[in-house]
Amino acid sequence: MIVLMASGNAAITSASFVESVRTLSATIAAELAEVVFGGAHYTVLFFLGTVLFVTTFVINFLGDYAIGRMKKRLGVAA
Repeated sequence: MIVLMASGNAAITSASFVESVRTLSATIAAELAEVVFGGAHYTVLFFLGTVLFVTTFVINFLGDYAIGRMKKRLGVAA
């Protein structure tokens, strides 16, 4: 819920970096309690969760790979 409060709960899309927007996790937190179970909106929210998970996984994997290469290059024991 802190993500929802910190993002300003703005349900808008903007190209400006200074305006508040709603993040994926805030959208899931704000709307999941009010959707019809099994409906299209429910499915889209779970798709957003999957996108968030895959994006986080890829970023973590690439970071781990880069750190491993740096350790190998510097000769640090893993």
